[in-house]
Amino acid sequence: MPEIPLIDLHLEASSPVPLFEQVYDGLRQRIVSGHIGAGHRLPPSRKLAQELGVSRTTIVTAYEQLEAEGFVQGKPGAGVYVTEIGEVESRSPSPPKPIVKKPTPQSRKAFHPGQMDERLFPYQKWAQCVSKVARTDPKALVMSSDPFGDFELRVEICRYLADWRGVKASPDQVMMTAGSGDALEMCVRTLLKAGDTLALEDPGYPPLRTFVESYGLKACWLDTDEHGVLPPKTKVKMTILTPSSHFPLGGALPQARRNAFLKWAARVDSWIIEDDYDSEFRYAGRPIPALASLDTQNRTLYVGSFSKIFSNGLRLGFVVIPKHKIADFAQSLRQFGAKASVAPQRALALFMKNGDFYRHIRRVRRIYGERRTVLMQLIDEHLGDIGTYEDHRAGMQIAVKLAPGFEDKTIAKVAAEKGVTCFALSTYYASKSPQQGLLLGFCSFTEDEMSRAMVTLKTLISRL
Repeated sequence: MPEIPLIDLHLEASSPVPLFEQVYDGLRQRIVSGHIGAGHRLPPSRKLAQELGVSRTTIVTAYEQLEAEGFVQGKPGAGVYVTEIGEVESRSPSPPKPIVKKPTPQSRKAFHPGQMDERLFPYQKWAQCVSKVARTDPKALVMSSDPFGDFELRVEICRYLADWRGVKASPDQVMMTAGSGDALEMCVRTLLKAGDTLALEDPGYPPLRTFVESYGLKACWLDTDEHGVLPPKTKVKMTILTPSSHFPLGGALPQARRNAFLKWAARVDSWIIEDDYDSEFRYAGRPIPALASLDTQNRTLYVGSFSKIFSNGLRLGFVVIPKHKIADFAQSLRQFGAKASVAPQRALALFMKNGDFYRHIRRVRRIYGERRTVLMQLIDEHLGDIGTYEDHRAGMQIAVKLAPGFEDKTIAKVAAEKGVTCFALSTYYASKSPQQGLLLGFCSFTEDEMSRAMVTLKTLISRL
């Protein structure tokens, strides 16, 4: 069938509803109502973007959401076509409904760092997996025969780790947790006791400092040079690292430094916890092999999470345990109980087994990569005279280091009052001389959302 004429969509730039969502809503309503019939080809993204006066990324994102929900299907080299779903739902055509303004959730304010874009979640594919499990093995949605978690999911995690992170493990080494925080807590409960010393990165994740203090542990702050963090100079029982993508500064730990940590841990009989929370988001080449893949002395515990690559709502993570410590972790589970939700585990196993999980990672990595490029361009244009940043080609946020004379906490506070979220970099430091800067996330925001927020941020900084 021929391409439909250019669509007259009424977009409101001042609306809190993102432009891509307005385009998506308008097209979806027309497909459901029958105004755009099955088999028709949507206008090329560049052509429609020019007609509506928006960026091509806005149209592409809207088309991708329609395809994810099954309303359209992209054909390589041929365009994007409306599927039969639209025709089935359009038995009683009705005029398109006007776009209703709705408030943007507080958590969606640009530039909140470390957030995935829930709008890109593959809802239809996920629903199909849940539905299949409900039909074929409904017990798997409410109970697990193994305290370490669903066996089929642990098998898929081992395959994923071997292919993407270079970590070779067996399912009996994988324990499902309620996210990475629960995994870290289980490691501490099992391997440490009150009064032990734990080495942490500085800067690092602030809640981790609170967590350490609440368990009666002593914190030892790791020194840093031009190659990243250095092994502790004194003996500590455990070190928590983010070697593949340091948080919050970004950057990967060089091979020589990784080897130094592994030799240190074996020499002093210490443990390394590798927090690999967003290693999949590397925008040049394949993800860097995990530190645990290099460990031949079994001193590294690998902590992973699905909250950054799949969905915060699942609250699922895992820890890979050295074989000689499996019994100790099993004892901790019996003593403190398992917190990981059972319901999504078998469905997630199916989602990974059929390849949808990997297709989702590749898709969001491409979109996040485009958004990262946009944010860097915005920083160069609006903040280039007052701040600098390093392009690590990875991660979910960019740390902009401010020139002398700027107070990041003041900027962050005033920005929040104007509807812009940017975290003060100094709050991530435990030292008395923190770097002043702003942590800007890009994954959860479209080009239009970031552009508007950056103009606001630049304006208030100029006033300050």
